[in-house]
Amino acid sequence: MICFDEKLKAVETLRQAGLVNPRRIVELIRKTINFLQLDLTGLTILTEAASGPYVVTPLIAGLAGAERVLALVEDSKYATSGDVVTQTRALESLCCIEGRTEIHTSRLLDLFAHADIVTNLGFVRPIDRAAVAAMKPNAVVSLMCEAWEFRQGDVDLDACQSKGIAVLGTNEDYPGLKVFDYSGWLCLKMLFDAQIEVHKSEILVVGSDKFSSVIRGHLKRCGVSVRWTSTLKDVEIVEDVDAIVVADYSREGMIIGPGGDLTAADLAAMASGLTVIQFAGRVDVPSLTESGITVYPGIELESRRMARTLAELGVRPVVELHAGGLKVGQVLARARQSKGLSVAESVEYALAHSPAQAIID
Repeated sequence: MICFDEKLKAVETLRQAGLVNPRRIVELIRKTINFLQLDLTGLTILTEAASGPYVVTPLIAGLAGAERVLALVEDSKYATSGDVVTQTRALESLCCIEGRTEIHTSRLLDLFAHADIVTNLGFVRPIDRAAVAAMKPNAVVSLMCEAWEFRQGDVDLDACQSKGIAVLGTNEDYPGLKVFDYSGWLCLKMLFDAQIEVHKSEILVVGSDKFSSVIRGHLKRCGVSVRWTSTLKDVEIVEDVDAIVVADYSREGMIIGPGGDLTAADLAAMASGLTVIQFAGRVDVPSLTESGITVYPGIELESRRMARTLAELGVRPVVELHAGGLKVGQVLARARQSKGLSVAESVEYALAHSPAQAIID
């Protein structure tokens, strides 16, 4: 009865954190671990402890048999450290691995020194020269994103190369995972949240990388009238458009605004009633707003950032992506440690036996 009561309390704690069905989360984690044959036995993982859908990462590592799970946390705009600890312990209770995660509120280099696999998640970043210097010579870094999404400053690749630390990204199109496909569904959700009905609407997708192509394809398959362009310099393309989806993660410069493809005033003169959806890419929100253009979600957004993450859809994308990243780390770490392979040999092995992607700096 006490165990049952504790699990009821854990479920309520997680529901209060916005997770509607916590028991389903446990099933998703177990199914994904089984699918990937994720086995972290004997390995120490350094990752983050976080809130809401992102609470899952250390639990994935724990359920996959990691010898130690070290998790960094700090107060953020999303939750306090105390809230994150409470949510983590609640999910641990549901997973029957109580107290498995070692949660740290101080970013000590000693934590990097113990890790076999280091992830690039929020509170672990930046994996800078000092962090790399503290790491084991045969430790590895697994990026919880595709290789082309890599951001300078998150990981010091030069320091990793100098020390012989292998770094790989995660292939989100890996058969059976198909995490990147959630981008199309996320775009649909953002359109609905911005009160664009989609049905009978004319949508323009702007971008030149994978996000825009995946979104465009998804909208087409849903029967949406959709246009695509890599640039807005031909302003006539915005005529009779209900919404512009800006989805250019890779582009560094301004897309709409000063120095961009067109100014807010130019856009307002062509189609003042449209809505700009910030999926990824820089737009000047103040000037658009002043010109009478509605922007959703209307936040300051740097290049190489998404305005909303896949977690907006639910927990599954986070579970699958982070479990996939840990699988990359597992295969890479075993290649370095158990097989004794060189960095180059380990990378080649992981690329052939896991959802890994090579980093192109």
